[in-house]
Amino acid sequence: MSQSPGALGGFGANHHLRQSLVFLDMPAMQQPEAYLGHSAALFDDSGTLLDGSGKDFLDRFITAFAAWVAVHVPAAA
Repeated sequence: MSQSPGALGGFGANHHLRQSLVFLDMPAMQQPEAYLGHSAALFDDSGTLLDGSGKDFLDRFITAFAAWVAVHVPAAA
């Protein structure tokens, strides 16, 4: 997941990180991808996430990430 004050700034950072992870043979969640463009519009002045499509999108992403972690990360002993 990446964020950017512009439209697609986080895309480049995310793409380069994925290239590094592939080279190191490290697992990474492939789908869904999350690029939060114009991220300042998703939060109020105190940093609280505003309701709306951004919140719904993040809820779906976090649910998918939690499921990915449950499959790929061994439980702590």
